[in-house]
Amino acid sequence: MKIALLSTYNAFTNNSGEGQKRYAFQIYENIRKQTKNKDYKNIKIIKFESSKRIGILPSFFLENSFKNFNSFDLLHLLGQLPFIHIFNNKCKIAVTAHDFRPLLDPVWDEEIGKSINDKVYKIFAILSSKLALKADFLLSNSTQTKKEAIRLGYPKENIYVVNLGIEKRFINSENKLGLTNKENFRAGYIGSFMRHKNLRFIFQASKSITDDKILFNIYGNENTDQEKLLQHLSEFPKIKFMGFAPEEKIVEIYDSFDVFVFPSLYEGFGLPILEAQARGLPVIIYKYGKIPREVRRYCFEAESPEHMAQIIEQLKENGYNEKERKKAMEYARSFTWERTAKETLEVYKKVLE
Repeated sequence: MKIALLSTYNAFTNNSGEGQKRYAFQIYENIRKQTKNKDYKNIKIIKFESSKRIGILPSFFLENSFKNFNSFDLLHLLGQLPFIHIFNNKCKIAVTAHDFRPLLDPVWDEEIGKSINDKVYKIFAILSSKLALKADFLLSNSTQTKKEAIRLGYPKENIYVVNLGIEKRFINSENKLGLTNKENFRAGYIGSFMRHKNLRFIFQASKSITDDKILFNIYGNENTDQEKLLQHLSEFPKIKFMGFAPEEKIVEIYDSFDVFVFPSLYEGFGLPILEAQARGLPVIIYKYGKIPREVRRYCFEAESPEHMAQIIEQLKENGYNEKERKKAMEYARSFTWERTAKETLEVYKKVLE
């Protein structure tokens, strides 16, 4: 059984914080380990990644679409990537579906810039999502993404839900900080400042808190949405922007929080939620945000910024129920990349044997 794993520039060598690159890196490394076991020893994995010559998606398209993969039993695209062989290759095609926002979210394109590169990216992102629906089968990262694919007309019998995992560094050590009596109580966020992340929700929640000991530490990448928020930072004295969160310090950063706030309007999966819970933190999400049910299971759900403020104040006053904390932590720690790899290999066996 010969399988090609295809992804974009530097995906298999760079365990970055980017969701799909992290997935590609982890799935390749963990599948390779699993194929040493007797159950999967007949599976041969070969990786292919594009160079970043003219943008990630166009480069992938130009470098891989016209290669001859007929010697393989299966091509597994580790994301929704533009690939012409979906139409004419002799082997089976699998695509890992992370989300279908480009086809379903009417405000998705508002987050894309106006430059030529941004416009090219937009075209290829839409094309990639449409081509994913032509694959022989999908590995959906969540039940939510599965429902999106079905809504778009993809046959449900060809969809296999394989959840993502969290890394061992979030599991192997205990969070020694937790909720303590240190001087300040810190609500933290780690992620991008794109519009669907709904950072304004956190900013508005901060205005409803009167306790001077409650502060917000926000970590994220620079972009235009961030610039707009930071222009008004003086209006939100409880908010402190901490800059980019380095991957090597990410566990330490989570452990500096007392509560993790993640009010996203949409997540294909939502790894930061599980990472924070694995560290023993209470997590507050936006109740009406589209976050998969398997990820939001142990979250506090805020209906409004004012409600988020109330939950934070209650956690500071009463602490995080230890029984609930352990339930959430054990559940989050059950999402491992080893499990993801095993479930992926089982899908390969099912569709090829």
